[in-house]
Amino acid sequence: MTAALIAVAVAVVIVVAVVVAVVRARRSRHSDGVATFRRQIDALSPEARRPVVDKVQRLEEEAAEPPAGPEDPPRGP
Repeated sequence: MTAALIAVAVAVVIVVAVVVAVVRARRSRHSDGVATFRRQIDALSPEARRPVVDKVQRLEEEAAEPPAGPEDPPRGP
């Protein structure tokens, strides 16, 4: 009887350990995408980031400019 109880206790401990390991593995794989992106960007040197920063600034400037209107239509004779 005690051997059976010991076997059940060992099985329960093993099952709990496996469940904890699976939950931890899933959490580490599904990290926050924004945080991951920021870590990758922060790891870049300023020289490596410069083209992206320039492009974003250029796009912001273009968005701030008023849209170009159509040319004046030609006037009649």
